[in-house]
Amino acid sequence: MRIADFLYRKLGLNIFKAAPHLRIQTPEIPTPSKVEPEPLEPPTPINASIDVIHIGPRGGRYKVDAKGRKIYLKAS
Repeated sequence: MRIADFLYRKLGLNIFKAAPHLRIQTPEIPTPSKVEPEPLEPPTPINASIDVIHIGPRGGRYKVDAKGRKIYLKAS
């Protein structure tokens, strides 16, 4: 006989239902009003200069080579 069956048959306890005096009543939490997300800053403009380090919208750091391609720097 399973423990759950024994407890129900002998003691009248149903372990799958919370006892009425043990039920936790959760208070209703008011939903927050619509929160507008902060606008993201646009990425730093790309210049042909090699010495300038740019920061992208997600935090990546990169330089621009002579052909205009991004060369990402290692995070350290």
